[in-house]
Amino acid sequence: MREGQDTNCKSKSSAVIDAIHVSHARFDLRAVAPELIVEARDFAAELIGGKIATVQTLAWVHERTGAALFLAREEGRLTGVWATVLLSEAGVRACHADDFDGLEPDRRHVAKKSEDPAGHYAWGIAGSTRESAKRVVAAADALYWSVLPHLPFFTRPTTPAGVRVVVERLGFGPVPGSQTGLVWMGPRSDRPSVAA
Repeated sequence: MREGQDTNCKSKSSAVIDAIHVSHARFDLRAVAPELIVEARDFAAELIGGKIATVQTLAWVHERTGAALFLAREEGRLTGVWATVLLSEAGVRACHADDFDGLEPDRRHVAKKSEDPAGHYAWGIAGSTRESAKRVVAAADALYWSVLPHLPFFTRPTTPAGVRVVVERLGFGPVPGSQTGLVWMGPRSDRPSVAA
């Protein structure tokens, strides 16, 4: 059983969700256990600043998708966070319409772990050490290029480092008509690469 997986969960994870876990494990990122969500949120708030999702939101999105929040540790200390919302078809439509609420997503916009996601919204990544920052960025790159190349990716970068990564390095562009800073990149492949 994956670390942090709810033992009472009745739905089986999709192959895409399993591939995300396998891919992140290669970078020593582990799914958050429910009792560590407060620590993870506090850590991210300190590094990223500004408005970020609440503990309750992180918890229900992670439970619903099975792959929303992953942690990096060095010598037992939390040093990195990777957070995402896996989108349903309705979530992808909401992003294109600039109606997706990244702080409190509508449940209809969030994919269920038993279903393959239709898109990906990057909540954020943060690392407090050079090593963990490299790991969370490398894990994000692996998803973008290898595991989920068939999906559109969306995000709202809030830091200069975030803009450098998604706009300058990866080539994300503005969602047409967005008034909220939403950027995106369309699929890079026509099929999933769930073998991770």
